[in-house]
Amino acid sequence: MNVKQGELMIGHLEVNRFLDRLDFMNMNQECLKRMSKVLANWPDADVRTVPNVMYQVRCGNDENDPAIEYQINWFMNCVETFIHNHRHSFDSLCLEGEYTENIWEVVQDDSIIYEFLRRSDNTFDEPKKISGRLCHVRSRHHFPNNILHVDTGLFHSINAKEGDNTDDKRVLTFLTKRKCSFLQKMCVLSSSPTIDSLDDDMRMATEMERKEVYDKLRETIMTRYHYSQ
Repeated sequence: MNVKQGELMIGHLEVNRFLDRLDFMNMNQECLKRMSKVLANWPDADVRTVPNVMYQVRCGNDENDPAIEYQINWFMNCVETFIHNHRHSFDSLCLEGEYTENIWEVVQDDSIIYEFLRRSDNTFDEPKKISGRLCHVRSRHHFPNNILHVDTGLFHSINAKEGDNTDDKRVLTFLTKRKCSFLQKMCVLSSSPTIDSLDDDMRMATEMERKEVYDKLRETIMTRYHYSQ
């Protein structure tokens, strides 16, 4: 590598760092805006619960692009998940806690894996056989102030931070979701022909759960943004 090539590489790195910083500032500011609005109109807040998994706060759509939806997720126990994809692509800004995302691909060989179509009620269709094997290709660490982008075609699993402390497995994130023009199927991939159905149907949060989420958001907005209602 000559001096000019080295200077170009350094220039590209500086541009990428600037763009990453700009993405963070924009998303962080949007998070403050959405969280403030939710807290200011708390009686009307749309708060949902996936029992033993997460609380979810729907923060509305973007004023300039209705295909973009904002959401706050508070994971109660970020345990290891199935290998799965998502219906919508999204960016996730981590506000608190951390986890490891493992990314998987299907590598063609003589093996067989199973694809389970995941329905909206978290039940699964009968498995479909697919030739190939599951291969862990890389991992990403999600931590405070980090942004992860997840596409609909990406299959991943999540592992919580190691340790026995339950608080270590709690993760708070702010999501920017982009709705697809067509409905993307959600699937789970497994090397086993059977998997356990999930007992985690989403429902509206109870008053006690809403109070817990409200307190958490107030704590977050005051400590993260030094902001008081």
